[in-house]
Amino acid sequence: MKKIFYVYLLLFSEMFCAQNSSVNLEQTFPEKIQGYTVKNKNGQSVFKDEYKYLDSINVYGYNYSSYDNLTIRGFLIEPKEKGTYPVIIFNRGGNKELGAVTIPTLTNFLGKIAAKGFIVIGSQLRGSGRSEGKDEFGGKDIGDVMKLFEIIDHQSNADPKRIGMLGVSRGSMTNFLVLKETDRIMANATIGGIADLNQKDRPEMYELYKELIPDFEKNPKKELDKRSSLLSIPLIKNKNLKNFIIHGANDERVNVDNAFLLFNALKSNNFSTRLLIYEDANHGINNNTNDLIGQIIRYFTVYLAKL
Repeated sequence: MKKIFYVYLLLFSEMFCAQNSSVNLEQTFPEKIQGYTVKNKNGQSVFKDEYKYLDSINVYGYNYSSYDNLTIRGFLIEPKEKGTYPVIIFNRGGNKELGAVTIPTLTNFLGKIAAKGFIVIGSQLRGSGRSEGKDEFGGKDIGDVMKLFEIIDHQSNADPKRIGMLGVSRGSMTNFLVLKETDRIMANATIGGIADLNQKDRPEMYELYKELIPDFEKNPKKELDKRSSLLSIPLIKNKNLKNFIIHGANDERVNVDNAFLLFNALKSNNFSTRLLIYEDANHGINNNTNDLIGQIIRYFTVYLAKL
Protein backbone atom coordinates (compact mmCIF):
# COMPACT_ATOMS: atom_id res chain seq x y z
CA MET A 1 0.00 0.00 0.00
CA LYS A 2 2.86 2.41 0.75
CA LYS A 3 4.28 2.09 -2.76
CA ILE A 4 0.85 2.55 -4.32
CA PHE A 5 0.27 5.70 -2.28
CA TYR A 6 3.60 7.18 -3.31
CA VAL A 7 2.92 6.46 -6.98
CA TYR A 8 -0.46 8.15 -6.74
CA LEU A 9 1.10 11.27 -5.30
CA LEU A 10 3.82 11.35 -7.95
CA LEU A 11 1.58 10.72 -10.92
CA PHE A 12 -1.56 12.55 -10.01
CA SER A 13 -0.39 15.62 -8.10
CA GLU A 14 0.29 19.10 -9.37
CA MET A 15 1.66 22.01 -7.38
CA PHE A 16 -1.05 24.43 -6.34
CA CYS A 17 0.45 27.58 -4.84
CA ALA A 18 -2.27 28.75 -2.48
CA GLN A 19 -2.10 32.48 -1.85
CA ASN A 20 -3.87 32.13 1.46
CA SER A 21 -2.06 29.10 2.86
CA SER A 22 1.10 28.66 4.89
CA VAL A 23 2.04 25.56 2.85
CA ASN A 24 2.25 24.65 -0.83
CA LEU A 25 -0.70 22.42 -1.59
CA GLU A 26 -0.17 19.67 -4.18
CA GLN A 27 -3.49 18.80 -5.73
CA THR A 28 -4.35 15.15 -6.22
CA PHE A 29 -6.77 14.24 -9.01
CA PRO A 30 -8.83 11.09 -8.26
CA GLU A 31 -10.34 11.27 -11.75
CA LYS A 32 -6.94 10.23 -13.11
CA ILE A 33 -6.83 7.09 -10.99
CA GLN A 34 -8.08 3.88 -12.54
CA GLY A 35 -11.40 2.69 -11.16
CA TYR A 36 -12.94 6.04 -10.25
CA THR A 37 -14.33 7.04 -13.63
CA VAL A 38 -16.25 5.77 -16.66
CA LYS A 39 -16.76 7.16 -20.16
CA ASN A 40 -20.05 8.92 -20.78
CA LYS A 41 -21.94 8.83 -24.10
CA ASN A 42 -19.77 11.67 -25.37
CA GLY A 43 -16.59 9.76 -24.62
CA GLN A 44 -15.68 11.99 -21.67
CA SER A 45 -14.37 10.59 -18.41
CA VAL A 46 -16.79 11.20 -15.55
CA PHE A 47 -16.90 9.90 -12.01
CA LYS A 48 -18.84 6.71 -11.44
CA ASP A 49 -22.14 7.24 -9.63
CA GLU A 50 -20.66 6.11 -6.32
CA TYR A 51 -17.89 8.71 -6.65
CA LYS A 52 -19.95 11.69 -7.84
CA TYR A 53 -19.24 13.50 -4.56
CA LEU A 54 -15.58 13.79 -5.62
CA ASP A 55 -16.67 16.45 -8.10
CA SER A 56 -17.39 18.75 -5.15
CA ILE A 57 -14.03 18.53 -3.33
CA ASN A 58 -10.33 19.20 -3.80
CA VAL A 59 -7.76 16.78 -2.36
CA TYR A 60 -4.25 17.99 -1.53
CA GLY A 61 -0.99 16.74 -0.12
CA TYR A 62 1.63 19.06 1.37
CA ASN A 63 4.79 19.16 3.47
CA TYR A 64 5.22 21.18 6.66
CA SER A 65 7.96 21.61 9.25
CA SER A 66 7.67 20.14 12.72
CA TYR A 67 8.73 22.10 15.80
CA ASP A 68 12.02 20.17 15.69
CA ASN A 69 12.56 20.91 11.98
CA LEU A 70 11.51 17.61 10.44
CA THR A 71 9.46 17.43 7.24
CA ILE A 72 6.01 16.03 7.96
CA ARG A 73 3.64 14.96 5.19
CA GLY A 74 0.11 16.28 5.50
CA PHE A 75 -3.17 16.18 3.61
CA LEU A 76 -6.12 18.52 3.25
CA ILE A 77 -9.55 18.02 1.68
CA GLU A 78 -11.83 20.98 1.09
CA PRO A 79 -15.14 21.73 -0.65
CA LYS A 80 -14.69 23.36 -4.06
CA GLU A 81 -17.51 25.84 -3.51
CA LYS A 82 -16.33 29.13 -2.08
CA GLY A 83 -17.22 29.67 1.56
CA THR A 84 -15.98 29.42 5.12
CA TYR A 85 -16.03 25.90 6.54
CA PRO A 86 -15.57 24.17 9.89
CA VAL A 87 -12.46 22.01 10.18
CA ILE A 88 -12.00 18.38 11.25
CA ILE A 89 -8.51 17.24 12.24
CA PHE A 90 -8.10 13.54 11.43
CA ASN A 91 -5.70 11.46 13.52
CA ARG A 92 -4.82 8.13 11.91
CA GLY A 93 -4.38 4.82 13.66
CA GLY A 94 -1.72 2.15 13.49
CA ASN A 95 2.00 2.72 13.75
CA LYS A 96 4.78 3.28 11.24
CA GLU A 97 3.34 2.27 7.83
CA LEU A 98 0.47 0.25 9.30
CA GLY A 99 -2.58 2.47 9.03
CA ALA A 100 -0.92 5.10 6.82
CA VAL A 101 -3.39 7.43 5.11
CA THR A 102 -3.84 6.27 1.52
CA ILE A 103 -5.70 7.64 -1.49
CA PRO A 104 -8.73 5.40 -0.70
CA THR A 105 -8.75 6.76 2.86
CA LEU A 106 -8.80 10.29 1.49
CA THR A 107 -11.43 9.66 -1.17
CA ASN A 108 -13.68 6.85 0.11
CA PHE A 109 -13.81 7.91 3.76
CA LEU A 110 -12.60 11.43 4.53
CA GLY A 111 -13.70 12.78 1.15
CA LYS A 112 -17.32 11.85 1.85
CA ILE A 113 -17.15 13.84 5.07
CA ALA A 114 -15.54 16.86 3.41
CA ALA A 115 -18.17 16.83 0.67
CA LYS A 116 -20.80 17.63 3.29
CA GLY A 117 -19.21 20.99 4.07
CA PHE A 118 -16.03 20.40 6.08
CA ILE A 119 -12.33 20.93 5.64
CA VAL A 120 -10.52 17.75 6.71
CA ILE A 121 -6.84 18.04 7.59
CA GLY A 122 -4.23 15.70 9.06
CA SER A 123 -0.77 14.24 8.66
CA GLN A 124 1.14 11.01 8.38
CA LEU A 125 3.00 9.77 11.44
CA ARG A 126 6.70 10.42 11.76
CA GLY A 127 8.69 7.87 9.82
CA SER A 128 5.81 6.92 7.51
CA GLY A 129 4.04 8.19 4.41
CA ARG A 130 6.90 10.53 3.43
CA SER A 131 7.20 12.03 6.93
CA GLU A 132 10.66 12.21 8.43
CA GLY A 133 11.60 11.09 11.92
CA LYS A 134 10.57 8.12 14.06
CA ASP A 135 7.15 7.24 15.40
CA GLU A 136 7.08 7.63 19.20
CA PHE A 137 3.52 6.38 19.68
CA GLY A 138 2.18 9.45 21.42
CA GLY A 139 5.44 11.32 21.91
CA LYS A 140 6.71 14.02 19.55
CA ASP A 141 3.99 13.14 17.04
CA ILE A 142 1.54 15.08 19.24
CA GLY A 143 3.51 18.23 18.43
CA ASP A 144 3.06 17.48 14.73
CA VAL A 145 -0.71 17.58 15.20
CA MET A 146 -0.47 20.82 17.18
CA LYS A 147 1.37 22.42 14.24
CA LEU A 148 -1.73 21.82 12.09
CA PHE A 149 -3.45 24.70 13.88
CA GLU A 150 -0.98 27.10 12.24
CA ILE A 151 -1.96 25.76 8.83
CA ILE A 152 -5.66 26.02 9.68
CA ASP A 153 -5.20 29.64 10.74
CA HIS A 154 -3.74 30.50 7.32
CA GLN A 155 -6.48 28.81 5.26
CA SER A 156 -8.77 31.59 4.07
CA ASN A 157 -11.76 29.23 3.80
CA ALA A 158 -11.32 27.67 7.27
CA ASP A 159 -13.19 28.89 10.34
CA PRO A 160 -10.58 28.77 13.14
CA LYS A 161 -13.32 28.90 15.78
CA ARG A 162 -15.07 25.75 14.56
CA ILE A 163 -12.61 22.87 14.85
CA GLY A 164 -13.36 19.23 15.61
CA MET A 165 -11.17 16.15 15.82
CA LEU A 166 -11.68 12.57 14.61
CA GLY A 167 -9.33 9.82 15.79
CA VAL A 168 -9.27 6.17 14.78
CA SER A 169 -7.79 3.46 17.05
CA ARG A 170 -4.39 4.80 18.18
CA GLY A 171 -5.58 8.13 16.79
CA SER A 172 -8.10 8.38 19.62
CA MET A 173 -5.18 8.46 22.05
CA THR A 174 -3.75 11.26 19.91
CA ASN A 175 -7.06 13.09 20.26
CA PHE A 176 -7.02 13.01 24.05
CA LEU A 177 -3.35 13.98 24.29
CA VAL A 178 -3.99 16.98 22.02
CA LEU A 179 -7.05 17.94 24.09
CA LYS A 180 -4.73 18.46 27.06
CA GLU A 181 -2.74 21.00 25.06
CA THR A 182 -5.41 23.23 23.51
CA ASP A 183 -8.94 24.46 24.15
CA ARG A 184 -9.60 25.06 20.45
CA ILE A 185 -11.30 21.70 19.79
CA MET A 186 -15.08 21.98 20.08
CA ALA A 187 -16.08 18.40 19.24
CA ASN A 188 -14.17 15.13 19.67
CA ALA A 189 -15.04 11.81 18.00
CA THR A 190 -13.18 8.52 18.38
CA ILE A 191 -13.52 5.15 16.62
CA GLY A 192 -12.15 1.96 18.21
CA GLY A 193 -10.29 4.05 20.75
CA ILE A 194 -7.79 2.87 23.35
CA ALA A 195 -8.63 3.97 26.88
CA ASP A 196 -5.25 2.99 28.27
CA LEU A 197 -2.18 1.49 26.62
CA ASN A 198 -1.83 -1.07 29.39
CA GLN A 199 -3.85 -3.66 27.43
CA LYS A 200 -3.57 -6.91 29.34
CA ASP A 201 -5.41 -8.80 26.60
CA ARG A 202 -2.76 -7.78 24.02
CA PRO A 203 0.63 -8.51 25.58
CA GLU A 204 2.25 -8.38 22.13
CA MET A 205 1.79 -4.60 22.19
CA TYR A 206 4.58 -4.32 24.75
CA GLU A 207 7.14 -5.31 22.13
CA LEU A 208 5.87 -2.45 19.98
CA TYR A 209 6.08 -0.06 22.92
CA LYS A 210 9.67 -1.11 23.54
CA GLU A 211 10.49 -0.39 19.91
CA LEU A 212 8.74 2.96 19.57
CA ILE A 213 8.42 4.68 22.94
CA PRO A 214 11.63 6.37 24.14
CA ASP A 215 12.74 5.27 27.63
CA PHE A 216 9.93 2.73 27.83
CA GLU A 217 12.05 0.00 29.37
CA LYS A 218 13.45 2.40 31.98
CA ASN A 219 10.02 3.25 33.35
CA PRO A 220 7.11 1.54 31.53
CA LYS A 221 4.40 2.85 33.88
CA LYS A 222 5.54 6.45 33.53
CA GLU A 223 5.58 6.30 29.73
CA LEU A 224 2.20 4.55 29.49
CA ASP A 225 0.63 7.00 31.94
CA LYS A 226 1.89 9.90 29.80
CA ARG A 227 -0.05 8.40 26.88
CA SER A 228 -3.20 7.38 28.75
CA SER A 229 -6.49 8.68 27.37
CA LEU A 230 -8.17 8.05 30.72
CA LEU A 231 -5.62 10.08 32.64
CA SER A 232 -5.87 12.85 30.03
CA ILE A 233 -9.62 13.34 30.44
CA PRO A 234 -9.52 15.38 33.69
CA LEU A 235 -6.88 17.60 32.06
CA ILE A 236 -8.89 18.46 28.93
CA LYS A 237 -8.69 22.22 28.48
CA ASN A 238 -12.05 22.91 26.85
CA LYS A 239 -14.55 22.10 29.59
CA ASN A 240 -17.42 22.54 27.10
CA LEU A 241 -16.04 19.85 24.78
CA LYS A 242 -18.58 17.54 23.12
CA ASN A 243 -17.62 13.87 22.69
CA PHE A 244 -18.72 10.92 20.57
CA ILE A 245 -17.29 7.48 21.38
CA ILE A 246 -17.80 4.83 18.64
CA HIS A 247 -16.76 1.18 18.88
CA GLY A 248 -17.48 -2.26 17.45
CA ALA A 249 -18.69 -4.89 19.91
CA ASN A 250 -16.61 -7.54 18.12
CA ASP A 251 -13.45 -5.42 17.94
CA GLU A 252 -10.59 -7.89 17.65
CA ARG A 253 -7.83 -5.36 18.36
CA VAL A 254 -9.18 -2.99 21.00
CA ASN A 255 -11.69 -4.58 23.34
CA VAL A 256 -15.06 -2.84 23.43
CA ASP A 257 -14.60 -2.36 27.19
CA ASN A 258 -12.34 0.56 26.24
CA ALA A 259 -15.35 2.45 24.88
CA PHE A 260 -17.24 2.13 28.15
CA LEU A 261 -14.17 3.20 30.12
CA LEU A 262 -13.83 6.34 27.99
CA PHE A 263 -17.54 7.09 28.10
CA ASN A 264 -17.75 6.72 31.89
CA ALA A 265 -14.61 8.77 32.49
CA LEU A 266 -15.89 11.59 30.29
CA LYS A 267 -19.31 11.57 31.97
CA SER A 268 -17.80 11.51 35.46
CA ASN A 269 -15.78 14.60 34.49
CA ASN A 270 -18.98 16.34 33.37
CA PHE A 271 -18.33 16.23 29.63
CA SER A 272 -21.22 15.91 27.21
CA THR A 273 -20.70 12.47 25.68
CA ARG A 274 -22.52 10.11 23.32
CA LEU A 275 -21.71 6.40 23.01
CA LEU A 276 -22.43 4.29 19.91
CA ILE A 277 -21.68 0.55 19.88
CA TYR A 278 -22.08 -1.39 16.63
CA GLU A 279 -23.15 -4.80 17.87
CA ASP A 280 -21.91 -6.79 14.86
CA ALA A 281 -18.81 -4.74 13.99
CA ASN A 282 -15.07 -5.33 14.13
CA HIS A 283 -12.24 -2.86 14.77
CA GLY A 284 -12.70 -1.08 11.44
CA ILE A 285 -16.53 -1.11 11.61
CA ASN A 286 -16.15 -2.43 8.04
CA ASN A 287 -19.67 -3.80 7.67
CA ASN A 288 -21.28 -0.51 8.72
CA THR A 289 -19.15 1.99 6.78
CA ASN A 290 -21.98 4.03 5.27
CA ASP A 291 -23.83 4.34 8.55
CA LEU A 292 -20.58 5.20 10.35
CA ILE A 293 -19.82 8.02 7.91
CA GLY A 294 -23.39 9.27 8.23
CA GLN A 295 -23.14 9.28 12.03
CA ILE A 296 -19.87 11.23 11.91
CA ILE A 297 -21.28 13.79 9.48
CA ARG A 298 -24.41 14.34 11.57
CA TYR A 299 -22.39 14.68 14.78
CA PHE A 300 -20.01 17.31 13.42
CA THR A 301 -22.86 19.10 11.65
CA VAL A 302 -24.63 19.54 14.98
CA TYR A 303 -21.60 20.66 16.98
CA LEU A 304 -19.54 22.49 14.33
CA ALA A 305 -21.46 23.41 11.20
CA LYS A 306 -24.41 24.96 12.98
CA LEU A 307 -22.57 26.92 15.68
